Amino acid sequence: MTRDKLAFVAFEPTNGQFVALLSMQGLVSGQGDPELVLRKAAKVYERATMTMKSVIAEIQACRADGKLVPARKIWRLGDAIFELTSQLQELSLQIDRLYDHLVRDLGAKRKWLEKAIIFRRYLPDEALVPESLNWGRCEKGTRKAAERLRDGLPPG
Repeated sequence: MTRDKLAFVAFEPTNGQFVALLSMQGLVSGQGDPELVLRKAAKVYERATMTMKSVIAEIQACRADGKLVPARKIWRLGDAIFELTSQLQELSLQIDRLYDHLVRDLGAKRKWLEKAIIFRRYLPDEALVPESLNWGRCEKGTRKAAERLRDGLPPG
């Protein structure tokens, strides 16, 4: 299977772990042992969601303490999602309904996850996000704020 033709995979939580599910089309068109690929995919997804939950816990701790959320934490969440999709692509897979999975497994709102992904998409390097920048300055108009930061300008 080529990178242009990625099979759709879904993940279901089972007994504190995830089971990867592949469509019949994905099974037929895939290369290699599908059971091995699905086990690898489930481990990739499980590690990624653990990383994302950790970042989300840090963000929630900031909010609970009445502190401003650093924009870099949101960038890290978006980067973890990018890393997940990249690792699955190496297995010739992509998640079917990515946001539905993440909302279910992270307990986060879809709109917030979309903003994290947009922020990361337009800022390919964490170093472009000033350490002192809080997320509130980027939350509204996320793409525009990210583009400005990428161009070396203040977020707006």
